[in-house]
Amino acid sequence: MICPACLNEIPDGSIFCNLCGKSTQPNPPSTTRTTGRFLGRLLLILGVVVIVWFVFRILSESHTTVREATQAVEAVVRAPITLKDEVENLPANSWKGVGLNLPYSGELDVDLTVVQGNPLDVFLTPSDQLGTVQQGQWNQVRAFQDFNATKTKTYRRKVQLNQGSYYLVLRDTSLGILSARASDVSVKIVLNP
Repeated sequence: MICPACLNEIPDGSIFCNLCGKSTQPNPPSTTRTTGRFLGRLLLILGVVVIVWFVFRILSESHTTVREATQAVEAVVRAPITLKDEVENLPANSWKGVGLNLPYSGELDVDLTVVQGNPLDVFLTPSDQLGTVQQGQWNQVRAFQDFNATKTKTYRRKVQLNQGSYYLVLRDTSLGILSARASDVSVKIVLNP
């Protein structure tokens, strides 16, 4: 008989090699490695299921949208966040406040274009000024001077802002008689770290 480990001749029927001491019996299939792989895969799948369940639970309970959840993740890693990328409709002789919640301080990049309709007044104001805006006390509204524009169809501004809540106010002062009844305004707002 030949030892499978050291390839020396040993007496027939030997369980161990008398020269190297290794077993002459074939190794039984290892259940430890197979079991370990199975448990590892099972734990990975279970972990993914728990994370997905947790995310859906948070989204359903707090009425958080996927967009808000994405913004929360982007805020943690300080990635650029698209706060708004939509077309707003603004009737003549009215105003609309676009709410902006900045999760971190950074550069706010606002790109606004009147796609169809009347020129607009545009300004940025802290959230504590919303009451003044709602009352129509336009001369008393405290706004960021660098962000003001009057009767404009295109508006592009960049400014450093601190973390907090703000409103981008769009105001159409036309009466809709000799002008368009409403304006469609493309608004894209990005926060960069």
